[in-house]
Amino acid sequence: METATSIPELSCPICNADLPLAGDERLGESVYCTYCGAPGILVGRDKNDPETWDIEEDI
Repeated sequence: METATSIPELSCPICNADLPLAGDERLGESVYCTYCGAPGILVGRDKNDPETWDIEEDI
């Protein structure tokens, strides 16, 4: 069962490993790859539409 606020499957911008999200993340937050440890920033066009979210490399 999918809800309106379902979180999309995102990947690490460095190693392409899946990045599971808890569901309480917000745009602009730092996230870390559980596989390679690379930092990323959660970005998107609409804070209320997780389908527009992505992870960008945080250098």
